[in-house]
Amino acid sequence: MLNRFVEAVREEFGHPATLCRMLAAYPQIRIHLDEPEPCIHASSVPCWHELGKHSPLSWPRRQRGSLMGWHTSGGGWQSFSITRPEYAEIARCEIEQDWCCDVTDIDGFAASKADLWAFATTDAMAEARCQWLISEVNQEQLVKSLAHKEIRIIHIPGTTDHFTRYQWDGRLWLMNDGGSHHTAAAKYLAARLGQRVPLRGRRYTYSLNALAIASLRRDYEMFAINCQDDGATNAFAEAMRAFRATWLWHPLPHPYEGARAVLLPRDEGRSMRVAVELRSAGVVDLGAHLTALCARQNSQGDGSL
Repeated sequence: MLNRFVEAVREEFGHPATLCRMLAAYPQIRIHLDEPEPCIHASSVPCWHELGKHSPLSWPRRQRGSLMGWHTSGGGWQSFSITRPEYAEIARCEIEQDWCCDVTDIDGFAASKADLWAFATTDAMAEARCQWLISEVNQEQLVKSLAHKEIRIIHIPGTTDHFTRYQWDGRLWLMNDGGSHHTAAAKYLAARLGQRVPLRGRRYTYSLNALAIASLRRDYEMFAINCQDDGATNAFAEAMRAFRATWLWHPLPHPYEGARAVLLPRDEGRSMRVAVELRSAGVVDLGAHLTALCARQNSQGDGSL
């Protein structure tokens, strides 16, 4: 009880003692935004273009960019919500209807009977799963692979199969419904034969909006925390209440389900004191991470033929 009394006094004079104790007691609240190990599954790319979206299964339904939070109001501790319009423009999507690339430009797929997570490259998949197609490296085998009807981007006009590129990732994905084995084999053979195989289709290019991210960072310190541990999540909320520091949150996108973005208003001193402690404790700076992604995407080439 004496320790809690001392903490309360320190809280009153501007030191987030409860938060510091919570960060020491619950190291699992820290989350790393490291990207998954390289693989050829398109869903391995972090979906930063969906930042700010809420699950359609959550209730009550919330629009994109709706931030839930807590602050002191009327002498009490109350929940509140705001909407930040930047989240509606956090990413841009450019659609090119008749875009052309070479089969060797494809880095991975959206679907396959094979376990796409198990392969770092399409060549590794071809060597492991397509020996009947690549055992002989010749023109006949290349033609055989490309003739497979499941390669819809070649054989079905108006197919829903298309290309996707996330500029912060840089790779080119064939968002396919089938034909991954034969496409991987065709890429493998074409590269070794030195033969170009043009492919045409729609390309969706997603990029992050640096101006929207900068606008958010001007008003907030942004962090990411793990909320899969109820004890840690509740302890964080209680620590913020004890210190009376305003904070807001929204969910992070795939593959960081179970994590939240925490936004701390820069114009509130207690919230900024929390930011100091979170950064000192190694809680990841989401704003800095997004800014770094913007810088990376600006260095990526286009990849068009």
